[in-house]
Amino acid sequence: FNPNAAPAAVLVRFLCQRACGVPDIPGQDTIIRRLVTLAPFARGTLDASTVPGLADEEFATILESDQPVVVDRTMTWDGTAYGSHAETAMSAPASTWYLAEGATINGFKLFYLLQNPNAVEARVTVEYLLGRGLPPVTVTYTLAPRSRTTLDVSTQHPSLRAAEVSARIATAPETPILVERAMYLNAGGRLFGAGHASAGITTPAPTWSFAEGATGAYFDTFLLLANPSPDPITVRATFLLPSGATIERTYDVGAKSRFNIWVDQAAPELADTAVSTVLESVDDEPFVAERAMWWP
Repeated sequence: FNPNAAPAAVLVRFLCQRACGVPDIPGQDTIIRRLVTLAPFARGTLDASTVPGLADEEFATILESDQPVVVDRTMTWDGTAYGSHAETAMSAPASTWYLAEGATINGFKLFYLLQNPNAVEARVTVEYLLGRGLPPVTVTYTLAPRSRTTLDVSTQHPSLRAAEVSARIATAPETPILVERAMYLNAGGRLFGAGHASAGITTPAPTWSFAEGATGAYFDTFLLLANPSPDPITVRATFLLPSGATIERTYDVGAKSRFNIWVDQAAPELADTAVSTVLESVDDEPFVAERAMWWP
């Protein structure tokens, strides 16, 4: 979207996971470029599958414009678009990213998507934070220059084959990267009948607030907490009900671990209601939180 009174020239660079549009050939370019011009105060849509070389590719994207613009990405699947997810763009790479949500149990497929926009390799360390008192798992990867890398989390370590998992993903300050997560679930008799995606965050905080939330026969709401610090923390959850009443619960989250709150079961009053939530570290220690909702 171009919110300006002047046209915007947008250079779109697609960074392929391998050589774009051809079998792996050493030295082959992994970047496809496309120039898009947006009229003043106009919205444009670029269907990546129509770009030569991208019809059957995995890729990340960098957009640069001569005017400030707004960019989102939408993905649909199966042609009939029975499944979809969307995410807004990130304005800059960073050297550290955090993801609170993640699971490889109960049929979930979990992927971390890493973009290295640099002209040199990036050495990346992923610290997988587990629940249920299990120790974290650390794996190091080398990302090729100007590339996209997919990590199928369940295949990265035996402890990750059936786990609830958060992550801290870090690289050197001189090679910042971008990080997203995608989760899919076979549902309704269809491959990936459900799915969602989210960008990582770059900074933990002592307080997180979520306006949306619903429980009952149709929706299930989960709050996912990651504690990347070497010390345990206590988190106070304040649930805000439509009546103005509040319910408080406290949870102990272990050092370098992931924790799950199933809101529907947190209190009898939360079994069937609309709800907002405030999460606060009792000791003012920073942590990471996300919310996931599933239906029916």
